[in-house]
Amino acid sequence: MLLDQLAQLFAPGLDPVSFQTRAALLLRRATECPVVTFARLERATGRLEVDFDPLIPGLAAALPGFGRHMGEHECFNFDPTVNRGRPFLRGDFLSDAEFHASPIYREGFAVVGITDHAALLLHADEQLVFFIGLERLGGVFREADREALEVLQPHLINAYRIARDLASLEEAVAEPAVFVRAGLSARQAEVLSLLARGKSNAEIGALLSLRLSTVKSYVEAVFDKLGVDNRHAALLRAHQLSRQTSAPGGESGRLSTQASPRARV
Repeated sequence: MLLDQLAQLFAPGLDPVSFQTRAALLLRRATECPVVTFARLERATGRLEVDFDPLIPGLAAALPGFGRHMGEHECFNFDPTVNRGRPFLRGDFLSDAEFHASPIYREGFAVVGITDHAALLLHADEQLVFFIGLERLGGVFREADREALEVLQPHLINAYRIARDLASLEEAVAEPAVFVRAGLSARQAEVLSLLARGKSNAEIGALLSLRLSTVKSYVEAVFDKLGVDNRHAALLRAHQLSRQTSAPGGESGRLSTQASPRARV
């Protein structure tokens, strides 16, 4: 069952938007959690952007309350070192009574009927911290939920990185000259650019007016020059070559607020 679900996560068509849809479905199945959030904190500005799957009434009113009080609690502070980067439950830090008495609950979670929270770290660097949150609309998270999140976290991180890199690569390879500068011929660069967009050999042949056998020869030559032996490795190598000109894909359907995280030293 898990292998089938992971196959759906990594299926063709993975990009930043489909990643969130697939990740939310995977996490809901694993934890029976109705709401999954994808929250990004810009460290320099304190801007907090959150995508909700699905949207529930009252979120626009609740999010500012969360932003005001998140710095008061270790489990809501977007610190990637919390629990050494491993998934955690709200109950690891606050008892039920403490949580229900807190301003972040009264002004944030309770406004939309969220009764408990769990989270796993997806990405952290000097600019951005990205957590996936799981929100219960009744009841609390249990140890079984934590165990499920620990199993899924490395797969979700890997899928996120692939989705991000694919989106970046699609922007970066719009101009095959990127690959010409890396030592490929003009035609080889065109073939690699189309490979990076997921085109089959037959589609490349049609687009470039080449016979299928000729396309296969170009693909083999590209692999040889890149020092790889398959399409996935060629795509990753192409991304490395074009990283300097890459740009992340866009996303939509998010709410934002000004966050007040605790100062980090």
